[in-house]
Amino acid sequence: MSGSRPNILLFMVDQLTAQVLRPYGGSVCKTPNLDALAGRAALFENAYCNYPLCAPSRFSMMSGRLPSRIGAYDNGAEFTASTPTFAHYLRRLGYYTCISGKMHFVGPDQLHGFEERLTTEIYPADFSWTPTAGYADIETDDERRYAAGTSTVESVLDSAPMARTMQIDYDEDVVHHAVRELFVRARSEDKRPFLMTVSLTQPHDPYVTTREYWDRYDDAEIDPPRVPHIPLEQRDPHSRSLHVHYGQDRIEISEEAYRRARRGYYGMVSHVDALFGRLMAALGEAGFAENTVVVVTSDHGDMLGERGMWFKKTLYEPAIRVPLVIADPRRRAQRVTSPVSLVDLFPTLLDLADAPEDAVSTPLDGHSLVPLFDSDASTREVFVEHIDGGTVAPRVMVRSGSLKLVVSPAYPTLLFDLAADPDERNNLAGLPEVADAQARLQALAAETWDLTALAAEVTENQASRRVIAEASALGRVEAWDFQPRALVQNTRYVRRGDAFPTVERRGYLPYAKT
Repeated sequence: MSGSRPNILLFMVDQLTAQVLRPYGGSVCKTPNLDALAGRAALFENAYCNYPLCAPSRFSMMSGRLPSRIGAYDNGAEFTASTPTFAHYLRRLGYYTCISGKMHFVGPDQLHGFEERLTTEIYPADFSWTPTAGYADIETDDERRYAAGTSTVESVLDSAPMARTMQIDYDEDVVHHAVRELFVRARSEDKRPFLMTVSLTQPHDPYVTTREYWDRYDDAEIDPPRVPHIPLEQRDPHSRSLHVHYGQDRIEISEEAYRRARRGYYGMVSHVDALFGRLMAALGEAGFAENTVVVVTSDHGDMLGERGMWFKKTLYEPAIRVPLVIADPRRRAQRVTSPVSLVDLFPTLLDLADAPEDAVSTPLDGHSLVPLFDSDASTREVFVEHIDGGTVAPRVMVRSGSLKLVVSPAYPTLLFDLAADPDERNNLAGLPEVADAQARLQALAAETWDLTALAAEVTENQASRRVIAEASALGRVEAWDFQPRALVQNTRYVRRGDAFPTVERRGYLPYAKT
């Protein structure tokens, strides 16, 4: 790999909580391909998304900025074309940048630095998922409770084997196009290094998968949640609000439904693993394995029944702790315990690409993870936001060392020592023995956010987007959804005037020497 910049393959999934994977301590989920990668990679044990919701988390990751600093307030927020991404910077360094799959881009710019896009989005690119402006009372506002794009408890009860689903169709299409593109790059005269992002929609709810992956598990082996069901009256106020937000006040989830949902989720993760294996096989057959850094992560996690809670939009660990695995052929495998987050991925990718020290000329909130490959002695803080969707005011989290603080103008403060209490059962906030530590974390939060001003900004921004969404739906509608172009120049099939054997031989790609 010396003397040339490495290729980078970013494999991303949706709603995969770290704790179900065997490299992160899980005992049930069967993921041989991901396990093999983790065995030769830097595995970050305490990696966090910066927002427990799809679009804001992805915009934050791509820009290296906290969501509130780029207006990524909710799933209908615009990712502005003027926001630089790691794709822009790597492209400027001479990389071919390509994406296959979901990134939940909202707005007329559907590329954000990617030179080529192989598939469409799975969700709307317009402002139609913008919530009603303002922070209404979740327990009485039905429109907010069941707004477009909001999961509800019915998707837990749907858990079952299915011959096909929309998500299965999408993910298999994503990997098919990514595999083909790898072989196209291998045969291309364009020898630039590549950044390829392959982004799936599984294991996002509903928890349904094919019979093949459902049957990889038996009901008897499905583990119960680590934290059992907590009675509603004993939960913190925000968790009680989410109970209503997701419609759990209308339907009781039985123990059998819990087991089936977790079985379906594990089956989806196994399907993701098989698709990842197909991608890794193609990477090797195309001759790129020894010159490619492979990164695996997720946009956020899933409560998956922990505490009696489901999905995301909470700052408990299962919803915000994500897998982050970076396999660089130039570096040894190791486990990193320092807290990190997805905003760190932007500077890390540039560092892995051997970018000059002065390559980044715009603000970043993240820091390169490459120094942690050699030394795990880090005192980094991690910042996570939950700005809208299932909350009546912004909620934010600061983690420093093993301490984790959650603050909000509308909800009681939470403080956990994750070293002694990894499942967040004991709220230490307000105890005299942690007063100094709590004050330090609260000062960090106050330096990072003005939560009162942020709430006003969110409301104003949502009101503007609602006007645009309603106006744009009338008369002639101009869709922002990306439609892939026909890649005729890459397929190189036989056409008029072509010499048949010549075209055939041009398409040959010998197996890489091993």
